[in-house]
Amino acid sequence: SFERSLTGDAALSARTETAFSLFGSEVPKVSENESIPPIPDYQGLVTAIQDLDGVAAWTPIVAGVAQMRLGGYAVNVPVFGVDPATYFNVCSDIVIEQGDSAALASGGVFINAVLAATMEAAIGRPLVPGEDLVFGMYSGGSFRLKKGSFAGVHRYVSSTEALDLVVLADATLVRSMANYTLGFASAGAPAQLPAADEAFDLDDLFSDAADVTSADDPGLTLESVEATMADTGERDALVMTDAAAWSFVLIKAAEGQADTLVASLAAAIDGAGLECRAMSWRSAAGTSAQALFAVQTAFYIGLGFVALGAVLVIMNALVISVLERSAEIGTMRGLGAGKSFIRRLFIAESMLLTLGGALVGILAGALIAGSMARNGFAVTNPLLVSLFGGNLVRPLVSLRSVFMHLVLASAVGALAWIYPVSLAMRIQPVAAMNAG
Repeated sequence: SFERSLTGDAALSARTETAFSLFGSEVPKVSENESIPPIPDYQGLVTAIQDLDGVAAWTPIVAGVAQMRLGGYAVNVPVFGVDPATYFNVCSDIVIEQGDSAALASGGVFINAVLAATMEAAIGRPLVPGEDLVFGMYSGGSFRLKKGSFAGVHRYVSSTEALDLVVLADATLVRSMANYTLGFASAGAPAQLPAADEAFDLDDLFSDAADVTSADDPGLTLESVEATMADTGERDALVMTDAAAWSFVLIKAAEGQADTLVASLAAAIDGAGLECRAMSWRSAAGTSAQALFAVQTAFYIGLGFVALGAVLVIMNALVISVLERSAEIGTMRGLGAGKSFIRRLFIAESMLLTLGGALVGILAGALIAGSMARNGFAVTNPLLVSLFGGNLVRPLVSLRSVFMHLVLASAVGALAWIYPVSLAMRIQPVAAMNAG
């Protein structure tokens, strides 16, 4: 859901000390809001991507977090400035419910369907195409306000708290809010100071001093100052929005290349000498995906406790079986049965019990899953919706899952017979005589 709706299979961004995801800095900050830096040498990065095998499609985006306001309603949203000609080739699962995505190239704004419904309920009327949406973003030490035009509604196949707030917008609109100006590229190299061990003589500053005869130049006048300040070309160039600036490049892998794509991108970047970093889709999604994996891990830990309980139950049953059959075991030992023979009997019994129970469970589970798959079942809890990738779940039984369950059942059975077998090995032939 994340790969085909938000991040692609991999992403590229500027290389910085602070880790950034599509939703901003991954390091919590109390005193400041840190904007996402633009990619340096974007054209060089494009060349590296185009020459790389394993890339099926790619698209650049400008990302930021802004406050969106309509009338008296305001909400903080992640806003992505996109190129509509390529964005939906990478994020192919996005559904356009209203409007034309081409409007994203001319000042348009698309709002997620869940957020649009919330806004309409708050303002008490439907959203009108073409009405102004005001965005405010903190960047470069100040707040910047920009207007966008409501152009449509989009929807994600999966619904999560993060995805439900995503706003798609014209890239130029987001660039101007994020302070992506040509001033970023105009910063010169810092002045070179003398080395610490370099000798420095204050008198050298005046070694070439000489008298200068003043000309008839009237010097600094009000007219000359006004003439100088009237030329705003350099200033305007520094604050002009950089139309080539992007925050991320999202990449869709070719068939079968997703697992090696990040490594290939990292090698291509290093080979080209670019100050960029390659991220997996999980890193690009940030905490919105990491939290789901943490919950998934918690579920797996819970299943581990269930497996441990199964080991204890089977072990307890086998221990009782050993104690009840002490006489039989002693008799077999007295008749010449070796320890390996007794061990194989209990191992076979343990594995038959475990695998037999596993097969019955798999069969019952397959029948239940098959009956539920026809209509599916709805989940409403936001966490479950995120974990399953949608609010309608259709169970599916695969050969891989059946094989995995049998392997795990074998492991449970192998653990369960260790103690009962060691107990059976201690029974001596005299036990049979005592029992008789």
